[in-house]
Amino acid sequence: MERILVFCSREICYRSSNFFAHQIGAAYEEAGFCADICELSEEDDMDAVLEPLLEKPYRLILDFNSKLPHFEMEDGVPYLDRLCGPFFDYLVDHPLFHHNALMTKAKNMHALVLDEGQRDYVKACYPQAGSVHMLPLGATQALYDGEKAKECRILFPGTYDSPEGVYEIIKASPEPFRGLMEQVIERRTAEPLLPMERAFAQVLEEIGMELSGEKFALFMNAMYASDAFIRDYFRKKALDELLRRGLPVTVMGEGWEKYRCADEHSLKRERAVPFGLSFERIAKEHILLNVSPIFNRGMHDRIPAGMANHAVVLTERNPWVETHFSVGEELVCYELENLSTLGDLAGELIENPARRRDLAEAAYRKFLACHSWECRAQEILALADALAQDVNAGQAERP
Repeated sequence: MERILVFCSREICYRSSNFFAHQIGAAYEEAGFCADICELSEEDDMDAVLEPLLEKPYRLILDFNSKLPHFEMEDGVPYLDRLCGPFFDYLVDHPLFHHNALMTKAKNMHALVLDEGQRDYVKACYPQAGSVHMLPLGATQALYDGEKAKECRILFPGTYDSPEGVYEIIKASPEPFRGLMEQVIERRTAEPLLPMERAFAQVLEEIGMELSGEKFALFMNAMYASDAFIRDYFRKKALDELLRRGLPVTVMGEGWEKYRCADEHSLKRERAVPFGLSFERIAKEHILLNVSPIFNRGMHDRIPAGMANHAVVLTERNPWVETHFSVGEELVCYELENLSTLGDLAGELIENPARRRDLAEAAYRKFLACHSWECRAQEILALADALAQDVNAGQAERP
């Protein structure tokens, strides 16, 4: 039986990396592979845990926001280059946050990203990466099979931080980073679909500053707070618009005690839950809101999560979403540059249960066909097999 190795080397918010690892591992088991799940913790004897894995051949090896690109053997050889199988690092936020991992000396390093623009960014700034592929995360169906809640509310599951608080980080940054971040933010708030890397390139061109690809990536990493600001800026704007209209909204996650607006009477706050339980919560709700302008050429996993659990997905419009979904039939799109569209669409959905039902049924069919973890497992397997064919072809061509 062929083997798949899935690491969980870094715990990320709501224990999501652990959940992702076990979901895709189960998908490979269902497909007839033996899937080894290796969870690492700070208390582990890394040599004792990792060295036995070097002896086994794997069809592919996968991790999420991995720490492994930093690891080296005693002789200085990167750990990844001793593994017997192609290694994929699934980056679940902007690659700028993973600068050090992407600067690895390992040759056996392939990146999966959630956005086509971010794919192009990694190709341009990190040529040492073996290959880069855009592939959204999968989603999971809840075990809950009961009825939807009696009241139709709009659920947003996610983290929040005060944009003003994030901006304090920017103001405290040394020059030239403070000025550069302020200009990037000005451009991205005016043009929400402008990716951070393009906004930064425009700023550099305007001020006549040239940076090599490596320096460009280093500056992007140093300016992480500007990307965090954009996320929370638009989350606040979206919630403000819905509550201004008196529409019922529930937020679930960390940091929502920091949210304030003029009229919160229609707002409910719920505590964060481990990632695996979030699907049970989504399954009870009618409408799932997505606000993730940091993936404006791809999609956040909230979108397939809603589709998998019969919740109508209300998400911002972007070119990738428009290409890969039937907007208005499988999901509903508002415009970040004109948030009155969000209020209009949300109000219509709340008032029209028949339309919600039609949207949810079409979305669920799309999820089964394209966005389950079973689908993702096969797509990554195809990437791994293509890499193996390229290696074999290269070896055959040698004299």
